[in-house]
Amino acid sequence: MIGKKKLRIAFGSIFYPLMMGRYMLEALLRRDDTEIWTYGPYTGDWIPWAGGMTLPKKYVYKPDKPLPFGQPPTVRYGQMELEKPWEPDLWIEVNGGLQTFGRPAKEGAYAVIASDPHVLGGIYDVVRPKADFFFGMQKPYLKPGDIWLPYAYDPIWHAPSTIQMADREYDSALIGLQYPNRIQLTDRLRARGKKVFFELGPVYDDARAIYHNTRVGFNWSSLQDTTARVFELMAMGVVPVLNRVPDLMEMFVDGTDFQGFDTMDEAVELICHFSENLDEADMASYCAMDAVREHTWDNRMQSVLEETGVL
Repeated sequence: MIGKKKLRIAFGSIFYPLMMGRYMLEALLRRDDTEIWTYGPYTGDWIPWAGGMTLPKKYVYKPDKPLPFGQPPTVRYGQMELEKPWEPDLWIEVNGGLQTFGRPAKEGAYAVIASDPHVLGGIYDVVRPKADFFFGMQKPYLKPGDIWLPYAYDPIWHAPSTIQMADREYDSALIGLQYPNRIQLTDRLRARGKKVFFELGPVYDDARAIYHNTRVGFNWSSLQDTTARVFELMAMGVVPVLNRVPDLMEMFVDGTDFQGFDTMDEAVELICHFSENLDEADMASYCAMDAVREHTWDNRMQSVLEETGVL
């Protein structure tokens, strides 16, 4: 960009090997009008899933200013003011459990993105008053003055499958935490002879490879939260079978853009139907991809930059 100053953005998060902030960061790094400096607690290849596990080192992202990972993970903005390489136009803090002390100086706007309001409301009640802009990712948990910023998908890590439905290995898949309702659903599908991938661990390219080889992806949220998995499944060209929650119903059309359920029996029958009727599965997956097309992390971050007034 000749003759135009780049936006200087300080980007903070807990730097786990998989984190919601990584998708937002990658969307900003893809732009040609930004200069990014990153900071936050850093865990290397360790993530606290299922009591703690390690992920492949190729997925580790080390911030420019790595901080010790304590309990709780902490950022002290007085220290960050001393460490910053330049005066930011915007500070973006993706808060997935950060305890923060102070806030950045007033020279640049301070935006907080609350990535987990369904479980971290207490932390956000402390952070919210300090922020110039507070983005919440799930509408049922917004408070007055909050800005709704739904989850999204990454156009690279969640690119559509090129494998024909008939050639895919799995009838259904969910990569994620093993909650009781998900376990019961998986057991019932397997009892019907379905091949189901249901594990915790694969991420990024590895997760995409599994979903690309799957006919029906399912999600079952427990706290009225429309998860990132919703958008990812829709984008990757699998049939999205999803439990009905408020944001999902507001953004998409049940029965067309996604296949909705409220009960275990409904979920089992939908997954079995689309795993066996492949022409219908093709049509349902195309409708989902079309509906989710504009819901990229790139567009979400464009909205953040516009809302905060730096563009």
